[in-house]
Amino acid sequence: MAKPFVEKYIRENGRKLPIDRCLVADGYKKQLLTLCLITRRQPSGYLSMAFFMIDRNCLGIKNAMFSCNMTDREVEDMIQKTTAHLGKMEEVSPVYFHNLVYGALDYAESIGFAPEKDFATAEYLLNPELTDDGIDDIEFGMDGKPYFMSGPDDDVQKILSTLNRTVGEGNYTYTYMQELF
Repeated sequence: MAKPFVEKYIRENGRKLPIDRCLVADGYKKQLLTLCLITRRQPSGYLSMAFFMIDRNCLGIKNAMFSCNMTDREVEDMIQKTTAHLGKMEEVSPVYFHNLVYGALDYAESIGFAPEKDFATAEYLLNPELTDDGIDDIEFGMDGKPYFMSGPDDDVQKILSTLNRTVGEGNYTYTYMQELF
């Protein structure tokens, strides 16, 4: 849970700060879930950052996390811990980054899914004006329809109910993933 001053700082200043880096997990063009990180440089030299876990095939913004007043070393440590679990992160252009995040958001909203609650603040580190026509070159869904692969924290019945209501039964693909022991 972010502290109130962090949320306030990001909401008031996030979009005014210059973008430092935009990173996505390696293999993002093929992966179902993609970890995205944006950092912005504060006047003090510290960084504000937001992580987004996106599902471009169905649920959009599955998770969001944000912080500010981080040192370069703290951000690098976070990246190293992340890459140990999810693979190397690759730098992409701010325009591509925004197309990927906002495209996943738009696609999910079009089929009935709202972003994770912390996105409401983390979004202040994004700039919707950086999206362009390249957003149409990114595939959302799989083979022209939503593809939902259940995760351990997903409310499967609620998600399937939403898909049945918004796109209709048989107009999406669903894979149930059991936890492996």
